[in-house]
Amino acid sequence: MINNTLKILDYLNTIQKQEKPLKFLISKILIRLKLSHLFNFKYKHHVLKFYPTFSSRILWVNPQYSHSADQAENFIWNYLKKDDVFIDIGANVGTTTLEASKKIGIDGKIFSFEPNPRIFKFLQGNILLNKCKNVELFNFALGSKSTHIYFSDIYTDASNSVQQNNIGIKVKMKTLDEIIPKEIKINLIVIDVVGYEKFVFLGARKILENTLCIHFPAIAKLYKKYNYNYKEIFDLLKQHRFIVCTVFTPNILTVLPDDFEPKIGDYIAIKNIDEFLERSNYKLSH
Repeated sequence: MINNTLKILDYLNTIQKQEKPLKFLISKILIRLKLSHLFNFKYKHHVLKFYPTFSSRILWVNPQYSHSADQAENFIWNYLKKDDVFIDIGANVGTTTLEASKKIGIDGKIFSFEPNPRIFKFLQGNILLNKCKNVELFNFALGSKSTHIYFSDIYTDASNSVQQNNIGIKVKMKTLDEIIPKEIKINLIVIDVVGYEKFVFLGARKILENTLCIHFPAIAKLYKKYNYNYKEIFDLLKQHRFIVCTVFTPNILTVLPDDFEPKIGDYIAIKNIDEFLERSNYKLSH
């Protein structure tokens, strides 16, 4: 009895701490009743369905909420141009893919990858809801070789990742070089695979040669899970003639020195600085 009372008090305390407590409570009820998918909501330049996922719930409660993909979505909107080619690796429910789809127009092209079968269905639903005709979806993981791997299936969907044991969902893994024709010029890759970035890049050596820009996170503890460090990512990108940069100040691009050790945040790998500045609203720091 005491334990149940404490749980109720903890839950009430959680609700009170929310910026929008009533809507937070309603979101929980809708998911519990399996009714959330009946609701759509406007998010940035597209519409999302309120699927029973952590990411969808957060954005349904507050579409202005700043979350892990928010910086990538804003970068996509500022950087991409009409008719561009975009690759979204770790698409989740589709917020980055949808921003890109709207920006590049019907004659642009998107390759969007999401390994988790449950989340992939939600991605498909959001693409259909927005009537996107320029998106090709792929339901498998990307890595350094073709094989099968285990992938997690937790409620906090943005944290799902490749597992190093036989726990989770067994899914196919392929390389990006197998999927994307090597002659296609890629304007932008956005990748967020919760620490597995090195292996995706190792399976994309041909594609990286024809890629102009990559937006990626660098989180040391996630790399450690797969027994490597950030320097291996930075060195690999530099081998393909990328210059690694970040944005410490809004709209100000900073080229990182060789001895830079990244903190938690997002980074940009660029082939041609002048071309990048010309097509974006960024300026170069001095």
